[in-house]
Amino acid sequence: MDRLQQMTVFRRVVETGNITRAARDLAMSQPSVSRLVSELEHRLGAPLLIRAPRGLRVTPAGEAFYAETVRLLDELEAAEDAVRADRTEASGQVRLAAPIVFFNKVVMPWMPAFLAAYPAVHIEAVLEDRVIDLTGEGIDLGLRVGPVRDAGLIVRRVGRLTFNLFASPDYLARAGTPASPEELTEHECCAGHVQPGPAEWTLETIQGHAVTVTVHGRFRASSVEATRLAAEAGLGIALLSAPSVAERVEAGALVPVLPTWHERSRDVSLVWPGTRHLPRRVRVLVEFLAERFGSSPLLSLRQAVPDRNAARESTRSASRGATRGAARDTAAEAAAPAGNGALADG
Repeated sequence: MDRLQQMTVFRRVVETGNITRAARDLAMSQPSVSRLVSELEHRLGAPLLIRAPRGLRVTPAGEAFYAETVRLLDELEAAEDAVRADRTEASGQVRLAAPIVFFNKVVMPWMPAFLAAYPAVHIEAVLEDRVIDLTGEGIDLGLRVGPVRDAGLIVRRVGRLTFNLFASPDYLARAGTPASPEELTEHECCAGHVQPGPAEWTLETIQGHAVTVTVHGRFRASSVEATRLAAEAGLGIALLSAPSVAERVEAGALVPVLPTWHERSRDVSLVWPGTRHLPRRVRVLVEFLAERFGSSPLLSLRQAVPDRNAARESTRSASRGATRGAARDTAAEAAAPAGNGALADG
């Protein structure tokens, strides 16, 4: 058992690159983690880690031993899962990473049902509006909006999300309401990204007509919440997931702009490291979330394309907050700010 514990601790230290973080993830004291790593090195007769002021560095021997450690521990967990599959319920902790607003608006309302169905599973939600290194930060499962660029991850698409334009009544009274996407170039726009240079928004109609416009504004943010607050404060027009602002539309703080135009839908995906065995506790969460996304009319991959009459009705009812009804029906949707693939990956 000491060998197994030593290997488990060593794996976590390598993946986090930090003894303190590894100790926190394993619910152990820092001295205990250091002791187990030292005992492992002494037993093997080779240094596995080099302690330096800037952090830890894995030696060549450590890299080789880490690869075998991951393989053996994953095989052990897979063997245990195979035996327990029909005899015990899923159990243990699942660390789930997701963008903050997306989790709060979409996933959180589903959590009571999941935890009731699997009483021995514990969820730790790691919420960040950035791309998270799943392996390095000990994440079991990630929920991402937009393209997934890491070839080392297994990706399961579970849904799609669409973005629309919103602004405050005060801003529109002051600056006027654009009648076409091209007129957005004459307005202040709150871009949801912090890269240098202007932002580009590609908008399309339900008939498939697309227009790309370069937008400018004096405020941009790397947070969807900050982008929404900027729009409410009258700083410009923002591109946001409609149900993420449904309550503010209902309150009159925001109104839809160009309601028959929207950004192209983004994929919603569940991701996990391709080199890691997926424990049963994680698999049941994957299947649960996939089913919930699949049963949501606005989030499902099988979304129906509205017809022209629906588009005209959307235009007539926009000022009455038509989007808020759909948000309540789908348990609400949200996502990272538009125009930032990296942030949406978080």
